[in-house]
Amino acid sequence: MNKLIVFRKTYEYLFWLKPAVERFAKVHKYSLGAELQSSALNLLKLVVKANYSEVKAPVVGEALVEYEIQRVFVRLAFEYKLLSPRQFEFASGKLDEIGRLLRGWKRQAALQTAAAGS
Repeated sequence: MNKLIVFRKTYEYLFWLKPAVERFAKVHKYSLGAELQSSALNLLKLVVKANYSEVKAPVVGEALVEYEIQRVFVRLAFEYKLLSPRQFEFASGKLDEIGRLLRGWKRQAALQTAAAGS
């Protein structure tokens, strides 16, 4: 599993996220912070699930939806000033990288599904 780049990048992002959320103000830590962590964990689970799925494209599609949710939550955290500009830049960069990998994986999976159907 560690050879799967999108898994490694998502894992690294999640590993960075936990301490960042721990520093959120209490009023946001258990609402937005909890949702942010839950969404990131779900994203990681979907990456693992897609890796082991016979038909990968639909599961990778679900992961892309979770990725978009993650982007919205990170933006909210930044606008609430729960993340510094530097933290926001780091998180956005990691998420952009994860998004590119997921989109590429989805394209590849769709091509393989189409080739198998022919």
